[in-house]
Amino acid sequence: MKHIERIKKIIAWAYEMRFIDRNVFASFKVRKTEFESPILHWQQLEKLQHKIFQVPMLNLVKDLFVFCCFTGLAPIDLQNLKHSQIYKDADGLTWLTYKRTKSKIQANVPLLNPAIVLLEKYRLQKGEILRNTVFPFVTNKDLNTNLKIISEICELGIPLNFYIARHTIATTVTLLNGVPVTSIKGMMGHRKIESTMHYAKINKDVIARDMNSLNEKLKMLHKTE
Repeated sequence: MKHIERIKKIIAWAYEMRFIDRNVFASFKVRKTEFESPILHWQQLEKLQHKIFQVPMLNLVKDLFVFCCFTGLAPIDLQNLKHSQIYKDADGLTWLTYKRTKSKIQANVPLLNPAIVLLEKYRLQKGEILRNTVFPFVTNKDLNTNLKIISEICELGIPLNFYIARHTIATTVTLLNGVPVTSIKGMMGHRKIESTMHYAKINKDVIARDMNSLNEKLKMLHKTE
């Protein structure tokens, strides 16, 4: 439908310029179906974090995926991540700052402890071969192939891909824990809040959390009256 939408604009322009005699797309309406990407819940994410495989590549890909679940990095940005993009501020908070390859928009992510643990795990040790990136490079093909194997071994019930990681940080890691959508937007490097809402889903769990919080506030208010 995206391709047809673009063709429709070109045909309309060609008709206005009199390059063609008839706009054959004039009455055609583009109908898009919203795709609901799966996300990992806390239990699934914790299961992945603590899983140890016998194959080193599986452990590496698993760690890269978990890192993305806590940072929102896309595969291309993960593969290009440099040490200079990670720093501590005056308050001791560790930040990850980078420009997204896709949109060229800057994303600012305060790192949670699971992400910091992985940074320490892959810090270069004395005698190791120098590399310019934070993590060892893994091709997209190897990432996707090993993620499928990891999903089957861990019996997660869904085929994993790295964009599930972006949906997971937006909903499970941040939104469900009370982080405002505006802050999530800044961490994910989105230009529009609508793009963030595609990742941060207002599901029943989010509604239940907010209403439970409201219920507690109302109880406290009733006690003070």
